[in-house]
Amino acid sequence: MGKISEVYGDAAKRALREDALMVKELTDGYEKSNFQDMFGKVKKRFTLIDENGNILYDSERYTKEDEMANHRNREEVKEAFETGEGFSIRKSKTLRQNMAYYGLLNENVEGEKTVIRTSIGYDEEIKDLRALLGTQILFFVILNFAIYICYKNYLKRDLFKKIENMREALESGDEIKTIYAKGDIWLVKFWKVVRDWQKENLRNIERLNEEKTRLKRIIKAVDMSIVLVNEESRIIMKNDALGYLYVNGKIDYFYKKVKYIEILNIINKGIKTKETIKEEIFISTLKKYLLVTIKYLEFKKEFLITIKDITRSRELGEIQKNFITNVSHELKTPLTNIKGYLIALEDAPSELQKNFLEIIKNNVEKLENITMDFLNISKIESSKIINLAPVPFERVRDEIEKILSEKIKKSNAIINYDFQLRDENNYMNIDFEKTVTILKNLIENGITYNNKIPNILVTLKEEDDKYRISVKDNGIGFSEQEKDNIFERFYRIDKARTSNIAGTGLGLSIVKETINLCGGKIEVTSLENIGSEFTFTLLK
Repeated sequence: MGKISEVYGDAAKRALREDALMVKELTDGYEKSNFQDMFGKVKKRFTLIDENGNILYDSERYTKEDEMANHRNREEVKEAFETGEGFSIRKSKTLRQNMAYYGLLNENVEGEKTVIRTSIGYDEEIKDLRALLGTQILFFVILNFAIYICYKNYLKRDLFKKIENMREALESGDEIKTIYAKGDIWLVKFWKVVRDWQKENLRNIERLNEEKTRLKRIIKAVDMSIVLVNEESRIIMKNDALGYLYVNGKIDYFYKKVKYIEILNIINKGIKTKETIKEEIFISTLKKYLLVTIKYLEFKKEFLITIKDITRSRELGEIQKNFITNVSHELKTPLTNIKGYLIALEDAPSELQKNFLEIIKNNVEKLENITMDFLNISKIESSKIINLAPVPFERVRDEIEKILSEKIKKSNAIINYDFQLRDENNYMNIDFEKTVTILKNLIENGITYNNKIPNILVTLKEEDDKYRISVKDNGIGFSEQEKDNIFERFYRIDKARTSNIAGTGLGLSIVKETINLCGGKIEVTSLENIGSEFTFTLLK
């Protein structure tokens, strides 16, 4: 049996090596949080180990990697770091069974080295191998014996007929009774062996199909396009992600399937040189950034192509850069004013000191508002929890008017409320804090962006599964061209900028993101110099 184990060991090593190479390609560019979605339900085990032997990820002990022992001195890991790959068969202390392990050295662009280790249970596979070999040996012994009898009896027609009955029974899956005659005991046994052998093969085929189905589901679930082609660019396998990059219909060749020449240029270069190529491109007609990778799989003479949409990450980078710039600009102006008037205050005559102090106070309030807006944005992004509870709307109204009391008093603003709620005590099932934030910002805008005495109407209407709320003001309004931009961070309409009205441009961004978090939508209508009406919904 030693030779059999050696043969199986070589086969297991080849299979695990192919798995490791595929894992290396599929995980490139992904974070640990995505690995469990890919490999959590796959039969074979996948482990990621750093240079110090620490377990970064394990598909069978996900989130419990810190409890696992250091793997630096594991035979396959040590050999992988030294030679690029390693293989061993031993008893796993974690799973308490004999396992076959294969380690593959992986180095990222920053030069950090890790080992991708794949493994599979050795006891179960060798047991299956022994059973299969035993069955096959028994089958061929009986088959040879049957052939001998056939020749000895000049291949009687009856025997041919019974073998034909066996074949038909195997194909149909039915039992066979015509061979249960006196003197045919050996044929009955032969039939049972053949039948059991067929059942075992069917179980093996079913198992392989299940593994194939799991792998297809994993590849289908990945949010990037994965295509496997041969050296002639013929498509062997392709998932459905990023379908907008490809021509519809059944097309066998990748260069005919893909729509964009920018992608084809990279793929053609990779197929020609048989080298790994990874390039970032911009498709102007789509306004999308794509990361295209082509890897030559030498062991199968095939190419693995992956295309990932990185537009969102690029946009987030720009947003972060713009955010820092805008924060610096917004804070700089009031701080400069405060500093300047504090210096002027020292030598100012008494009749101007009060005026200077008022200006300093206004700038401090502006700093406070900017800080609160930044904190609200941060709170929305860091917490996605909705705390729904029955709250009387009078409490919401009182809280808003308390926050805006000074602005309401200074502008002589008139704020009216129209309730159309089913509860006689005007109770609403809402997140109190978020609802106050939304209405406070909308009402405050109606007061701030106004060149008349502010007149604001807040209307509440209860529907089956939501509340529909509108805030209508008589402010300066805005043009149709600015309608699509008003919810962007730091955006301020032209009239607000030219009239030097205080504001950070974050208020409506906070409103929209909070409403989205609460499962609602917001719409706006506006006429210049007449006013605006914001209508939004909140789920109960």
